[in-house]
Amino acid sequence: MKVKWLVVGIGEIATKRVLAAIEAESRSDFVSIVTRNAAKAASYGVPAWSDLDRALSESNAGAVYICTPVFLHAQQTMAALLAGRDVLCEKPMATNYPDALQIQRTAESTGRILGTAYYRRMYPKVCGAKELIAAGAIGRPFLAEATSHGWSCPEEGERSWLGDPILAGAGPLFDVACHRIDLMNYFFGRQDARAATCRLGPTASGGR
Repeated sequence: MKVKWLVVGIGEIATKRVLAAIEAESRSDFVSIVTRNAAKAASYGVPAWSDLDRALSESNAGAVYICTPVFLHAQQTMAALLAGRDVLCEKPMATNYPDALQIQRTAESTGRILGTAYYRRMYPKVCGAKELIAAGAIGRPFLAEATSHGWSCPEEGERSWLGDPILAGAGPLFDVACHRIDLMNYFFGRQDARAATCRLGPTASGGR
């Protein structure tokens, strides 16, 4: 039996990764879309809605992929869970911890499957590193550090919401660093954190 997918949002992550992956997977069927822009959906040849509640009512999808801006994740994920769908949500799953907990509790109360799309765990080089660490090839790790450098100017275009903390949460820390934090958990095991430190510095424009 194939998993029938309703994809919510046709932004960069959907068009570059999600839709192609679903269509390439023989056990999955891409059957419907939710988007504010009907023109984007036209080329996929599947039913499209602009309203999630209506899509959940009328689509025959059994699973929902949420790949909208972060501020919509909690509301849309819980709506899909309550409608009896399994959900795979883009990271981060919410803009704050209380909302993330509410999502988790909703999944537990409805008995539906909930996942967060940390797809980098599936990279071949990541899987190889995981195997080497487990085999003791580098000894016993005691310190790990991750850095990320890149230019981002989200003030214009479809991803302009990334520059607004209300819409995107903690900005680059949520959007980029969460992948690194997830891989640390994946490589070394998830344990209770004893401390967390954050440092803010000036941007090129003099802001913070």
